[in-house]
Amino acid sequence: MQKKTNIPKALKRKYPEQIVLVATKKPDGGANVMAVGWVAIASEDPLMFMLGIDDGAYTYELIKKNKEFVIAFPNENMAREVLFVGTKHGRGRDKIAGSGLRVQPADKVKAPLLADAVANFECKLADIYRPGDCPLIIGQVIAASENAKADLKRLYTVAAGYKMAGVRPLLAGKDL
Repeated sequence: MQKKTNIPKALKRKYPEQIVLVATKKPDGGANVMAVGWVAIASEDPLMFMLGIDDGAYTYELIKKNKEFVIAFPNENMAREVLFVGTKHGRGRDKIAGSGLRVQPADKVKAPLLADAVANFECKLADIYRPGDCPLIIGQVIAASENAKADLKRLYTVAAGYKMAGVRPLLAGKDL
C-alpha cells in the first residue's frame, strides 16, 4: 500500500542506483574520467546508452568536442577510485593518475578503456537532448569489452552519501 510523501523523501528509496565511469580524450592527448549516476539504455537495436551530465562538466565539453566516449561499469573494488573521479573536477587535473585507475587502449575510439571495469562500451555521440535542466547524451555503442574475471561484482551506489557496494546480477535464474 502506498502513502503520500514528499519527493525528496521518496527519492531516498531509489537505491541501489547504477554508477558508471565515462572516459573521454583531452585536447593534450591525455584522458579524463568522471562518475555518472544518471545512466540508462536508450535503445537496444542499435544499442545506445543515455547519460545525464551537467552543462558545466568538463566531460560534457569533451564529449561535444570529440563526439565519442567510453562508458565503463566499475567493479566492486573500485569504490575509492569512483569516489575520487566523481568528486573532483577534471579541468587542469589528471584524474586517471590521481585516482590510480588503470587504462588500456580502446579499439574504435580515442578515449581509453578502464582495465579493471566489469565491462566497457565504446560510444559515438548520437544526439544530445535537453528535456529539463540536465542535457541527456545519447551514445551509440560501436564496440564492447568485458573483464576476463567473470565473477566480478558490479559497483552500485546503494544509499545516499556516496555509499557504494558490489552487486552480483542474477544470471538467467541460475542464482534463484
